[in-house]
Amino acid sequence: MLFENIKEALTSIASNKMRSVLTMLGIIIGISAVITITTIGNSIRSTLNSTLNSLGGNMVSAYVQARYPETDEEYETWVYPDMDEDDYVTDEMIQGLLEAYPEEFKGIATSTFYQTGQIKENSEKYANLSVNGATAEYLEYMKLNFVCGRSLTKADNDGEKNVCVIADTMAKRYFGKTNPLGQMISVDCANGQSLDLVIVGVYEYSNAIFGKEDTTIPEKDRVTCLYAPYNYIQKIAGNEKQGMEYFDLIVDTTADIQLATQHADEYFNENWYADNKDWYIYTYNMQSQLGIIDTVINVVTVAISAIAAISLIVGGVGVMNIMLVSITERTREIGVRMALGAKRKTIRLQFVIEAIVLCIIGGIIGITIGIVNGALLGKVADMIIQSMYSDYAQYIIMSVHPSPKAICLSLFFSMLIGVFFGYYPANKASKMEVIDALRYE
Repeated sequence: MLFENIKEALTSIASNKMRSVLTMLGIIIGISAVITITTIGNSIRSTLNSTLNSLGGNMVSAYVQARYPETDEEYETWVYPDMDEDDYVTDEMIQGLLEAYPEEFKGIATSTFYQTGQIKENSEKYANLSVNGATAEYLEYMKLNFVCGRSLTKADNDGEKNVCVIADTMAKRYFGKTNPLGQMISVDCANGQSLDLVIVGVYEYSNAIFGKEDTTIPEKDRVTCLYAPYNYIQKIAGNEKQGMEYFDLIVDTTADIQLATQHADEYFNENWYADNKDWYIYTYNMQSQLGIIDTVINVVTVAISAIAAISLIVGGVGVMNIMLVSITERTREIGVRMALGAKRKTIRLQFVIEAIVLCIIGGIIGITIGIVNGALLGKVADMIIQSMYSDYAQYIIMSVHPSPKAICLSLFFSMLIGVFFGYYPANKASKMEVIDALRYE
């Protein structure tokens, strides 16, 4: 019986193609709009999550934070404290954390600016530099691409070695066709100190990381970053005992980032800063920020989808209207079927199923159009990124896909609209008097 009703519904729809398409138009527009919007929302969320995770999603950031007064009265007389030597985070503290949670933390990513400097052979051959100290994990976090040589290593940092990595733009300007690897350079710093460093690697200058080079400055005068081991820079700066004020902890990809953040917070504040009245360690991770972004995107997506779904009501009214017309046209058919013994519930079911089939077909077409729209918008977005933001394209992980939940809900609501707006015409058809129906011309 069910399959016969579905077959008859398809036959009725096919016999009035144009009218059926116009009837389904509201359903198609509403469903396609909802699918397109949810696809865009999912894609934005997925792209942001993937991109931000690749740029530090497995990191716990921490810094020394002042303890602010808890009451207004205390705040009136409170003075921001100065940091003493004991207030900084030391290598001993970091090493203790790594030993306490070896399965969670892989290392520490930190950097420090030391001085601006210059290497100079003569008045025509020189290069301006920004001298920085960094750990191997920090350079890994920056996603530097090395065109030759290697990055800094943990052994370089632990051994306080006088090695460095430089930008390819600086290497090309200063060394020309000469291989810079293994070259000893003498950097004259702004504070009068001279650093003798051995080049072990050349990284590719990235506008996405360092910003576009200032073309208003002559090429030979532009400043590029030189990175030396963090402990070496701290040593020559006389800050070996001072420690760090802020740093990032690299978390193993298999570990729970939230739990790792909690462990870092407890380790520092319960073991090292419990008795410190002025300072404590504040920890956070990218996942918490992503959670806020996800919430905002979800709210916006749901709100816009709800507005788009209003067209489904219009489509439902169209279905009801066409079903009333169809019933009027088929009054005599209904009368014959009832005269041959068809029950009222059978007549009712026939027209309800026809309305449902009509809405489901419209829903499927709308879902298909929505998926295609989402894919096309993804292609357009990718083209825009590649053409207008090519410097950042390698860091943006595009992910475009429709929401399975939205697709299932769309099909469900298509059926629901068919039942809701098809029931009244179907019920009206089932209540016809046989004699009146047979006499209808």
